[in-house]
Amino acid sequence: MRNIDLDKLSIFYDEKNNRYGTKITIESGQPRKSIYGKTKQEVIESVKKLIYQSGNHDYMVSKGISFIDLLRYNFSRRDNAGLIGDAQYSRAERVFKRLEKSKIANINVKDLKEQDYQALLEELSKEYAQSSFDKFHSEISQALEFAYRKKIIDEFPLDKKIKPKCKKTTKSILALTIEEQKILTNYLENITVKEYAYKNASLIQLYMDLRIGETMALSLEDIDLENKQIYIHKTVSVDRNEKPIIKENAKTDAGNRTLPIPDNLLPYIKEQMKLALNHKDHLLFVNRNNAIVTESSANSQLKLRLVKLGIYKEGMSTHSLRHSYATRCIEAGIDPVVLSKLMGHADVSITLRKYVTVFNEFKAKSTKKTDQYYNDLGFFKNKIPINNDNEPQITKNNKSNIIQFPKKYVVNDYER
Repeated sequence: MRNIDLDKLSIFYDEKNNRYGTKITIESGQPRKSIYGKTKQEVIESVKKLIYQSGNHDYMVSKGISFIDLLRYNFSRRDNAGLIGDAQYSRAERVFKRLEKSKIANINVKDLKEQDYQALLEELSKEYAQSSFDKFHSEISQALEFAYRKKIIDEFPLDKKIKPKCKKTTKSILALTIEEQKILTNYLENITVKEYAYKNASLIQLYMDLRIGETMALSLEDIDLENKQIYIHKTVSVDRNEKPIIKENAKTDAGNRTLPIPDNLLPYIKEQMKLALNHKDHLLFVNRNNAIVTESSANSQLKLRLVKLGIYKEGMSTHSLRHSYATRCIEAGIDPVVLSKLMGHADVSITLRKYVTVFNEFKAKSTKKTDQYYNDLGFFKNKIPINNDNEPQITKNNKSNIIQFPKKYVVNDYER
């Protein structure tokens, strides 16, 4: 690895192209590289980036490295080691683009103090919800740990015990009420695929609890009509250029699952399978260009229908259909462990945490039933009237042949 003194860097002016440039050999034995920029400083910054990318730690120790370049370099190390997937790469790019706008982005890490990082984290905590903020914190923390380990900085500047609490709350996912679900189901049953290309996708999500990525990744090979099952083992993701791709294997082992097809859905799945014979890769659902359907496209199409039906609420998306399924399950009294398996959660604690409000409401309603039981048995001298007027009734929709929760098709397929 060559030692490069940027103070002695020879920079020339290219009159023909109205730009500055230099020629430099970053690594011994490698060909010289031509670097150009609108200004001398731009050329110097480009040379610095090449030095960082080459992994010249001696240079970083002696001269330092800017905050944003440190983040990108540390991320590239993990990427080169095969530790970064395409979706994670895309998320990280969004993180870096935001941090490039920060006040400390181009400041040498040797000159930054603990209060500089804390100020940045405080700023991010006001701008993002917890899940997004954690990604920023993780990238910053890992980069600074690397810099400390390689003696680029003298001490680790983040106090791990002091992590700002996010001021912005995570958007809650809204579920359809029972009446709204009846309205949507009736609408989906009475329109054609030509009128709404993803109508059967919406029914699958609403009554089989698939994520939108899992739904749009379904192909003919995943459907077992003989045994009335769908095998979930793929999802729609994005590559490093944000282009949609089908990714084999779910995020966790629990995501790979086999779900029973309710009899009420069979006609719609069969209808979609016939269409899939002419689709690329025999995908059940494709867009107008016979290509993979993105989540944003599916969301916008569903929103149009919900608005038209007068049941749209701010924040509703295709995930609201999955949320509605889970809500109906809890209202029906399904065991959390069984629901966790159906949803493809890695652990039942995820299900309990995600739907804590719904579970609490269900517990309150269950307690009312117990109170009524105590009254009937005459345990107390003074009986207090129990009001159950607001308790939802899980009934069959007379206008639709799809029940609100296909309990008998689900519970029997999973042992506790």
